[in-house]
Amino acid sequence: MADSNTLNILLVMVSANPGVGGLEKHTRELANGLAKAGHRVTVICATAHQHGPAQGIGHITLNPKQSRYNPLLLARLYKQIRDGKYDLVHAQGTKAAALIATLARFSHSLAPALVASFHGFKSRYPALHRFTAVIAVSNALAQHLPCARVHVVYNGLPAEYGEATPSEMLITAAPKPVWLAVGRLVSVKGFDFLIDSFKDVKGCLYIAGDGPDKALLQQKILDNELQHRVTLLGHRDDIPALMAACDGVVISSQREGFSYVFAEAMLASKPVISTNVPIANEFLPEQHIYRSNTPDGFASLLNGDLDTVYQDQAGARERAYKELTIEAMINSTVAVYHKAFVRS
Repeated sequence: MADSNTLNILLVMVSANPGVGGLEKHTRELANGLAKAGHRVTVICATAHQHGPAQGIGHITLNPKQSRYNPLLLARLYKQIRDGKYDLVHAQGTKAAALIATLARFSHSLAPALVASFHGFKSRYPALHRFTAVIAVSNALAQHLPCARVHVVYNGLPAEYGEATPSEMLITAAPKPVWLAVGRLVSVKGFDFLIDSFKDVKGCLYIAGDGPDKALLQQKILDNELQHRVTLLGHRDDIPALMAACDGVVISSQREGFSYVFAEAMLASKPVISTNVPIANEFLPEQHIYRSNTPDGFASLLNGDLDTVYQDQAGARERAYKELTIEAMINSTVAVYHKAFVRS
C-alpha cells in the first residue's frame, strides 16, 4: 500500500449485459465512492459499462463474451494486473471471480490482496480459498457460500434517494392504493404470480421494467380482466419519481441475491410487502414477508392496512437509512479491504 489510507484498487467486472443491472450499478457506484474517498481506482469491464464511472477513474476494456477459460483473456488480464501494480484486486461477480481464482492458482504474487464479491445465488462458485476476503451482498447469500471468511456488505444507494419529485401519472391514478413493482420482465421476478394475486387486491398496480416475458404478462393481465387496474410501464428511467408517487411497493421475486428495489423503497419511505427474498427478509417484520406460493395468500397480505404496515416498518426504515447508503457501503468495503491486508 502507498500508505495506510490510500489504496490502488482494480475492480474487475466481466458482464455481457448490454444494459445496467444490479451488478453493473453496484460496480459503478463502488468505483465512484472509492475514488471520492481518495483511493486510486481502475475498472476493467466491457465498453458498454464504462460511461458511468466519474472522471479520474481509470478504464480498461475487456470483452465479456470470451470464455473464462480463454487463454488469451487470462493472459491479457494477468498482464494488466501485473503492469498496474495494484494493492488490491476486487472481482465483481462469479465470472470475474473465476478468472481471478484461475490466475491466482498459477501466480501467488498476483496482488497483495484479492477480494471477490458475489451478488446472486449459484449452483457452483469459484475456488474461494484463493481469495483473501469474500463479500456477499446479503446474509442469506453469505450462508450459501462455501467459505468461512465471508463478510456481508449491503449494496448502497444515494442517501438523498427519497427526495425525488413524485410522478404525476401515479398521483392521478385510480383506484387507490397504488402499488409499484419494478424489475426485468423475467420469470424469476414472479410478476405472473403477482398478476394472478392482484385479482383479489384493492387498488391498481404498475409494473416498471421490460424483458422477454412482456407479451406473456400482458396476456395474463387480459385473461384476468385486469387491464383497467394493472399496467406494464415498460423500461423507465424515473423509478425514484414513480416510487415517490406510489402508496406501496411490492416485491414478488422467487430469488434475489440483493433486492435493490427493496433498498430503494426503504430510502423512499414506502411500505413494502415482499416474498421471502433478501434483503427484505433481513429487514422487514415477519408478518410482511410472504413465505408461501398461493396467489390468494399474497393477495390477503397486500390487502392489509397500509398505514399500519408503514408504522410497523419504522425500525426497518431507520436501519436502512444507516446501512443501505453508498457511504455505508464504501466504509464497510474499505474495512474488508484492510482486513484482507492483515490476513495476507
